[in-house]
Amino acid sequence: MDFTSKASIPDDFATAIKEEILSTIIQTRESSLNSQFPPYLSKAQAAKYLGISTQTLTEWMLNSNLHLPYKKIGKTYRFSRLELDRFMTSTGGDH
Repeated sequence: MDFTSKASIPDDFATAIKEEILSTIIQTRESSLNSQFPPYLSKAQAAKYLGISTQTLTEWMLNSNLHLPYKKIGKTYRFSRLELDRFMTSTGGDH
């Protein structure tokens, strides 16, 4: 005997379920990022956030063609997480 069967639901319900699942995934990811990374990052945090070494981050900072967003306050560098996200999504991050 075969006990498997497929349930059919209307397309609008399926779409609503998919959207809710996606929204939950995004909220969970944002919550995780917020607990791991503050809104403004140090150089080491920014490198970790981007998944690169601090040496690569320094090279990107020195490359004026990249326009990597950061602020230098005295001897301290700060990177906005939001601006880093924008940087990485603009033209794929490869300027």
